[in-house]
Amino acid sequence: MSTEINRRDFLKLVSATASAAALAGEVALWPTEAMSRPLAEPAVLALDESRYIIDPSFDFCPDLPTYRAWLSLENMTPTQIKSALKDEEWRFEHLVDDPDNWSVCEIDHWLDQTIELDDLSPRASMEYSQYAPGIRIHDHLGWEAADDLGLAYIEGEMPGHHFVGVRLDGDIDDLNAGLARHGLNLIVQEG
Repeated sequence: MSTEINRRDFLKLVSATASAAALAGEVALWPTEAMSRPLAEPAVLALDESRYIIDPSFDFCPDLPTYRAWLSLENMTPTQIKSALKDEEWRFEHLVDDPDNWSVCEIDHWLDQTIELDDLSPRASMEYSQYAPGIRIHDHLGWEAADDLGLAYIEGEMPGHHFVGVRLDGDIDDLNAGLARHGLNLIVQEG
């Protein structure tokens, strides 16, 4: 079973469960009346064999968006779509008769197809992998706070593809305490 969620829902979950960190004693100025609120179980992530943060229950079956959704073209008129795709013509130029004079009708079927992972940037494609939670945590914390917790944002080539992930170069107990201090109701465990 996959617990895959998008970035917005992930941030909502983390923000909504910050009271768990407070009740654990990590937030000194938490209001007394908030102490009686029910606690949500923390999300549990893991470290893989290379110490990258992963979703241990990830099941690779990505629910990829259509090209229309990915390119934010929903609810647009054909004129608006053509204008928005001005710099994206390379994506569909093989589908049109005249690349200099094309119509949205020629690519409408393509817009409603599911995007291919290869059409995404290495970073965007990793959002549909077990490494996504680590990337989202890093984004949420920012570079400085993530570095203080021993998290390293890694981008690079691996055989056959590009890779993006967040590796723990520090102590796991320090990381979990730091996540709680930042109000993140998460626990990272050794894989």
